[in-house]
Amino acid sequence: MILAHKKSGFTMVELLVVLAISSIVLSLMYTVYRSQLKSHSTQQEQVEMQQNLRATLYLLERDIRMAGHGPNGGVADPAITIAGVDEIEFAMDITGGSTLEPSDGDTADPGEQMTYRHDLSGDLIRNANDGNGDQPLLSLEDIDSITFVYKDEDGTTLDYAALEADPGERSKIRSVEIILNASINATVMVNAHEMELRSEIKCRNLGLN
Repeated sequence: MILAHKKSGFTMVELLVVLAISSIVLSLMYTVYRSQLKSHSTQQEQVEMQQNLRATLYLLERDIRMAGHGPNGGVADPAITIAGVDEIEFAMDITGGSTLEPSDGDTADPGEQMTYRHDLSGDLIRNANDGNGDQPLLSLEDIDSITFVYKDEDGTTLDYAALEADPGERSKIRSVEIILNASINATVMVNAHEMELRSEIKCRNLGLN
């Protein structure tokens, strides 16, 4: 006698339940993956922003430290010709002479009139008066603001209005503090990242002449 074996399998309801559970699991996995990807992307942006800010701050420090440099006790005061909230212009005597003495006693040569400013488009601009014109250093995406603070030999902060109106006030400047602010917009599950860099530069060549 041949016995009939009962065939077993999944019912339609069971298949639908499995599909529903699988869809939920896959959806959760994708959400976690997207969150991790955005977090990694934001961290990369933060690293790049920090590198850009630090490189720019280094360039500012190097140039401003040379303000007023000259072969015979510095250039004529005031070496800083513009002392604004977000703009600074200064002179130095660093080129035009001989190999042994590169300075030539004036500030009319390329690279001797330096300007930094935060322009209306949001870019941080550097102009070295060397024929290359305005050179953007940081764009609006990288920087929220730049602030220059000017101090006298006692460390007292000088007034912007007085600095603009009176060259004698600008001749009192002995140090410049730079404040750079930047931020990255918030993304899903990641808080907005803000960064502030500060540096106070002692202008060793100011007040010598």
